[in-house]
Amino acid sequence: MMGLVGKMNIRMMLGREFLRIGRNLLHTPEFGDDVIHFLHIGKCAGTQIGNVIDQVNKSKGESVIVKNGHDVSLMGIPRGAPYFFSIRHPLTRFVSGFYSRKRKGRPRIYSEWTSFEEYSFGEFVEASDLAESLFDEGMRGRQAVAAVKSIRHTAQNQFDWFCMCGAFLFVRPPLWIIRQECFEKDLREFMFRAGFSDLADQVRVEKDSVRSHANDYSGVPALSDKAKQNLLIWYSQDVQFYRMCEDWMEAN
Repeated sequence: MMGLVGKMNIRMMLGREFLRIGRNLLHTPEFGDDVIHFLHIGKCAGTQIGNVIDQVNKSKGESVIVKNGHDVSLMGIPRGAPYFFSIRHPLTRFVSGFYSRKRKGRPRIYSEWTSFEEYSFGEFVEASDLAESLFDEGMRGRQAVAAVKSIRHTAQNQFDWFCMCGAFLFVRPPLWIIRQECFEKDLREFMFRAGFSDLADQVRVEKDSVRSHANDYSGVPALSDKAKQNLLIWYSQDVQFYRMCEDWMEAN
């Protein structure tokens, strides 16, 4: 007979799965088959793309693009529906994610820390401090691992949004991919591929830092060489993911 611990583990796994499904249902309303879905990977210019989506939908007089919530993965997007997403180099995404949560999302939004985040920012004041400590021996290294997996945007890999769909570029390719580093160029290409070429010269890329949720990090300590090397190892999965996406873009 299954022990009490085994039954509890099964209930916990089922609970997490039902929560995931519920989140997908909450964030993915019913739309027609021709509606384009934006797969929203955190800290990859999603707010800026949301501004563009609003402009396109307003110009078309209907919702032709839907912006999904952060908790919707590719598996949560209706099968066969066209989609696109944005990506960002793991190093700059880490810095942006760390300080975004350190500010609690301000000034554009406000989201209180979890108790885990509160502990993490109490131990690591700067992003470089955390990155440098990731593979240290002893307690400091363990605290760093715990911290990076406790902060919302640093805890998740970009590839996590394609969990169980790793072959998506071969099986279910997107309309296009927008790199945060090449935002306006890639956005323009997306507009043409999505059939919105008539709006390509009309959509306005938000320059206001609050409305675009963009922040200047020139005043924070730069990542040291050790921090960069640690992050490239820690996010090696996302480094490969970024390369895969760029290779696909070049071939298509």
